[in-house]
Amino acid sequence: MNKRKYWIAGLILLPGIAFVVLTLIFPLPEEKFAPPASVMVLDKSGRLLCAFTSKDGKWRMQVKLKQVSPFLKKAVLAYEDKWFYWHPGVNPVSLLRAALINYRASQVVCGGSTITMQVARMMEPRPRTYKAKLVEIFRSLQLELTLSKDEILELYLNLAPYGGNIEGVAAASWLYFGKDPCSLSVGEAALLCALPKSPTRLRPDQRPKEAKEAQAKVLGRLKECGLLTEAKQKEAIGSKIPERRQSLPFVAPHLSSVLAAKYPERPGIKSAIDFSIQSLCRGFLKEHLSSLKEAGITNGACVVIENKTGAVRALVGSYDFFDKKHSGQVNGAISPRSPGSALKPFIYALALDKGLISPEGLLADVPVDYSGYSPKNYDDKYRGAVEASEALRLSLNVPAVNLSAELKGGLFDFLKDGGITTLERKEADYGLPLILGGCEVNLLELTNLYATLARMGSFKPYCLLEDDPPKKEERLLSKGASFIITRMLSEVRRPDLPACWEFSLNLPKVAYKTGTSYGHRDAWSIGYNPQYTVGVWVGNFNGQGVPELSGATSAAGLLFDIINGISSSSVDWFAMPEDVGEREVCALSGMLPGPACQETKEEMFILGISPNKRCDIHQEIIVDDNTNFRLCPHCRQEKEYHQEVIVKWPAKIATWRQKNGYPIEEIPAHLPSCPTILAGKKPVIHSPSENCTYYLQEGLHKEYQKILLEASVSNEVKKIYWFVDGDLISTCSPCEGVFYSPALGKHRLVCLDDAGRSSEMSLIVHP
Repeated sequence: MNKRKYWIAGLILLPGIAFVVLTLIFPLPEEKFAPPASVMVLDKSGRLLCAFTSKDGKWRMQVKLKQVSPFLKKAVLAYEDKWFYWHPGVNPVSLLRAALINYRASQVVCGGSTITMQVARMMEPRPRTYKAKLVEIFRSLQLELTLSKDEILELYLNLAPYGGNIEGVAAASWLYFGKDPCSLSVGEAALLCALPKSPTRLRPDQRPKEAKEAQAKVLGRLKECGLLTEAKQKEAIGSKIPERRQSLPFVAPHLSSVLAAKYPERPGIKSAIDFSIQSLCRGFLKEHLSSLKEAGITNGACVVIENKTGAVRALVGSYDFFDKKHSGQVNGAISPRSPGSALKPFIYALALDKGLISPEGLLADVPVDYSGYSPKNYDDKYRGAVEASEALRLSLNVPAVNLSAELKGGLFDFLKDGGITTLERKEADYGLPLILGGCEVNLLELTNLYATLARMGSFKPYCLLEDDPPKKEERLLSKGASFIITRMLSEVRRPDLPACWEFSLNLPKVAYKTGTSYGHRDAWSIGYNPQYTVGVWVGNFNGQGVPELSGATSAAGLLFDIINGISSSSVDWFAMPEDVGEREVCALSGMLPGPACQETKEEMFILGISPNKRCDIHQEIIVDDNTNFRLCPHCRQEKEYHQEVIVKWPAKIATWRQKNGYPIEEIPAHLPSCPTILAGKKPVIHSPSENCTYYLQEGLHKEYQKILLEASVSNEVKKIYWFVDGDLISTCSPCEGVFYSPALGKHRLVCLDDAGRSSEMSLIVHP
């Protein structure tokens, strides 16, 4: 009796021991659970944007069981293995029945494989023999001990063949029906149940008749199992069989290509793109460029960044990805291009933070020379003096360059800190032209830099992936400077726009700036509101300039269309930060009102930072009643006089106004008999340049080698005097330039005004 028990125990234990030994010798190849998958780029909600074949050329789109239509799961179980959740991986009844049928038929006509056994065969394909069947059984038992039933079913749905290079139910759903596997109809699900039985013979795009018959067979089985009513069965039988493959979504090809190359091992890349915003931007870009193509403007790009998160919600790289003639596969969103005037808001913001300017303060807009570099405004005109806010709105070049020179390179460091990676040369190589677009930036990084203004000075790196961890923010500008710049950029009246737009009440509330590169090669428009920052570039990828191309006329309209289309009307505008106040300033100078200022206006300013100098343009003077000469405290004794208010312009502006015929107030001359030298600013010598050495060319007549002597003085000065080495060489009005024939050697040059104030410099002339 005891021996019988041992025999029984042995019969029970030996197979188990053998299975364990075999498992140690032939472990389950878990690496084959996930063969090379197609890279799928999804939007932030999981919607398919773009897909790429796997490394071995297959369409394999991994999908979770919960992402598959519930009906498809039930149908697969009913048709393939209704005892799936009950057997241990092998169904002995099915195997015996299949063996009997195959024996009678003298060939393999029935498999008897469970879903688990089919997964084992898909992992390790072999010819259909009895030996292969034993291996399948062994692997099935291993699978059942390693994975849950739902995990095995998920593997089946991801590995099943569906004809050609299509593997997995997700790829089959997209390529046959153009939809994800959770949206399948009854008829579509039935067809996908049938295909793995014989994917080549039943392939619908090549053999639709056979596929239709297989679908009907599955539907009949499902009705027998009680999964379908007769009405539903008839409805599904009436559905059409796809006779060709469907095109996969191709919504963000430029970004998808970047992400697929960056994350090749991720089968499902969840980007930050919002499908609806991306589609809207594509549509607006195509519509906008269709009207520009006749002018030779062939391409464009746009970017949308969500300010709060830094997420890139749309990135359209070109007009048409497949347009080979116009290099449609170039990604215009990350291609370096000259930004034109699009960098100017940042130099004004930096100047605000340094206390160099205030919005209504005057900036000089007169010709200037920086060691041979003489910037000019886009219209070749100058305005003498202009408010800082107006200089930015008019996008004037000279005031921007002057501010950049005063900040001594602060813009370069700011751009680097703000994520501009295209500044690959040394700062000195860019110099002052940097602020006018003398560099290259890309649309994505520049748009994100503008988002810093939308975040009130806080910089955050942009995010391309929805599941990226939160990025650390860094303060680059004060809230006050950002708010004031936003105010400047959001004025309804925009002088840089076409006349028909200037007073449009339908323009969206947006702070924005346009830019046009040298030679009309690039047109930019970048704007923001509290929700989004939008960047637009328009031009030609081959760099060809077009006279009609400008930021205002070619890009701004597209910017407004996009912002109007994506923004919520219920979002409040930016609130004034605590470091910003409002004050009265002189209506002319923009400085704090002095005792002589008669008119004032409102100005926003940064508390404790903005300039607080009293107006010195309006001045009270004492004038002799009899002679009309100006009197000083030293010469007004025992004379009858009265007070007058004069406008005394700074030297550069006064001289420029006089030269260009602008009205300028005559300031009475100081009483000639008074020996006192008046206080005030001395002449500013513009030419020759300080520390500049001149060379005389041998053989060239001296008449053609003269040096221009030029200086600026305030409008109280009537005459200036030029001295070289103590000798008077010219007496002239401030408006006149004097040409001097230099002698070899080092000379002392002096400019004296009629009030006795003087400036001097050294002049060196070499042979």
